[in-house]
Amino acid sequence: MITALELLEILAALGYSWARMSMSLLLSILFSLCVGILAGVNRLAEKIIIPILDILQSIPILSFFPLALYIFISVHPIIGPEIAAIFLIFTSQVWNIAFGVYEAIKLLPHEILEAARSLGLGPLRRLRDLYIPAAFPKIAANIPASWANGLYFLVACEIITIGESKWKLFGIGTISTEFMLSGKIPQFWISLIAVVAAVIFMNLALFIPLMRLSERYKFEAYAAEVPRVWIERATKPIGELFGRIFADKGLPGGEPVSRFLSYLASIIKRNKVIVSALAIAALISSSAYYLNSIDVSDYLEVVISGFGRLGLIDPLLMIGFSLLRVVSAIIIGLAWVIPVSILIYERRRLEKILVPTFQVLASLPATLLIPLIVKLVLDAKLPLETGAITLILLGTQWYLFFFISSAMRSIPREEEEVCKLFRIRGFKKFRHLYLPRILPSLVMGCLVAMGGGWNTLVVAERIVLDHFIWQVENPGIGKALSEAVTSGDLGLLVAATIWMVGFIAVLNKLFWRRLYQKATEIVGVVT
Repeated sequence: MITALELLEILAALGYSWARMSMSLLLSILFSLCVGILAGVNRLAEKIIIPILDILQSIPILSFFPLALYIFISVHPIIGPEIAAIFLIFTSQVWNIAFGVYEAIKLLPHEILEAARSLGLGPLRRLRDLYIPAAFPKIAANIPASWANGLYFLVACEIITIGESKWKLFGIGTISTEFMLSGKIPQFWISLIAVVAAVIFMNLALFIPLMRLSERYKFEAYAAEVPRVWIERATKPIGELFGRIFADKGLPGGEPVSRFLSYLASIIKRNKVIVSALAIAALISSSAYYLNSIDVSDYLEVVISGFGRLGLIDPLLMIGFSLLRVVSAIIIGLAWVIPVSILIYERRRLEKILVPTFQVLASLPATLLIPLIVKLVLDAKLPLETGAITLILLGTQWYLFFFISSAMRSIPREEEEVCKLFRIRGFKKFRHLYLPRILPSLVMGCLVAMGGGWNTLVVAERIVLDHFIWQVENPGIGKALSEAVTSGDLGLLVAATIWMVGFIAVLNKLFWRRLYQKATEIVGVVT
């Protein structure tokens, strides 16, 4: 039986984890607004920022462990690990929000931008009254998936392990793992129930009201509403509170914020030489501090030895097998996401049932299903690749759903009426109405899902459960990264990460960026 003390411990651990997740989510939104808007309005910044985001969002969380170790944990033995955990959660939450903001700014109607120019709106006015409101629906739509991805890697963020070095932070991921490993099954299930209950509460009290509020900031005259669910009646006061707070106010927070930003910008403009000098000095001093704390020559020698042990053929085979797994998972995800999104768009009754349900399911930590999936695959004697692709699918499918369903809700109703008038239906309707309208979101969703897929490889291709190790038989870059972290092999970890980053950079440059450019051109022609 579970004691009152253990129940209090579970609730306290949940509070600590939720605090880390919330701080990381706020940082993710602020970062996304900064880089997404800049990339959306400036061609030069776009050419620099988007490729970097493409690469960073595809780097598995394990590859950020050395950075967390050498920069954050070395700051302070108590505060450092907490900062490192928030940073690691941030790396799993931020990318789809950043791409959503970028997409929202890129797809702003030309007449809106021309009106802003003709009215002589300054940069801060455009930021407050145009760019942030335009990005708000995409932020609200991507928050559930970001929260779910943070939960997906919560255990890895609260138990930071590199070789023999290990830091355990108090949180729901840590104590649920301890309950399972110590055989306290009732306590383990209670902790999982607490997580599920907290996720459902977050959806009803925060995520869905935010999506409801975001309807005010959509430019489409006939954009569909976020469907209502019966249990929202219990949280209706919270939604009304959001409405009163933001009623008739520009985002992010009204005139006081705008005045402060204007004052800050004027100070920077008047003293730009001093500000630039201070920024450069801070960068040089911080770099010198961390470079002095490590032996650069030894570090380079370790990394070079990692490249030597990997060779040339093995990394290509690993990346090839991993790419096949990720692509297979995305194809399976699209096979159900596109038909279901169309069905939801066409049948409003299903929308009111399925969309809120999917919002809750997307926020649940998929890692809870890992022991179950491993057991089912082993008991049914299925190929281990089946389990790996299933785990990748759990980490990618909701990105596809939220990007595509959000695009479906933005289809103008008059175009739907034209299709009804001319009796255009079936595949012909999909080809001439749905596909052109959802194409940019479809491409961006696949891009973000592929980044999420590369991230999940470190779990899908190799998992250590106490003394049991699950791993695919064929090579994989995620498998190599997991083995490097387990053995504390920094050289192999860095070398494998650089191989992955190089391949992703080439793939994004030659394929995804060109595909997205073509998709936006097609939408421009359709519009």
